[in-house]
Amino acid sequence: MRTSLRLLLARRRFLTATVASGLAALPVSRRPAAAPLPVWLDRVTVAGPAYYDARRIWQTLTPGAPLELRRQPDNPHDALAIEVFTSSGEKLGYVPRINNAPYARLMDAGRPVTARLADAAIDNWYAIEIDLSLAP
Repeated sequence: MRTSLRLLLARRRFLTATVASGLAALPVSRRPAAAPLPVWLDRVTVAGPAYYDARRIWQTLTPGAPLELRRQPDNPHDALAIEVFTSSGEKLGYVPRINNAPYARLMDAGRPVTARLADAAIDNWYAIEIDLSLAP
């Protein structure tokens, strides 16, 4: 009984001294900070793929492939237009006008909006879905 009381008092002194010294006596694990992840924004269907390079390169499109987004502020039909290209420069179409306003404004403010191919299917038309994300 006396030994357990001594251990309890010794533990209490240790903890009191540790807390009083700002926890300096405790070992600290130093793990590297995790890299920030992109923030998923939306999944949209590319507008106009049948009018651009999609037909020619259809077989090479693979889900998960990175895509390039380019603002086209001088577009005569839509001042908030965002073009969608493959990583090798083939134009697939546009982010639909109904969806493009928040992403165009982010891009205009210097925030990097990225895209990846989510799905590509042919039903009665070329359907290309892309995932839009805000890069960290």
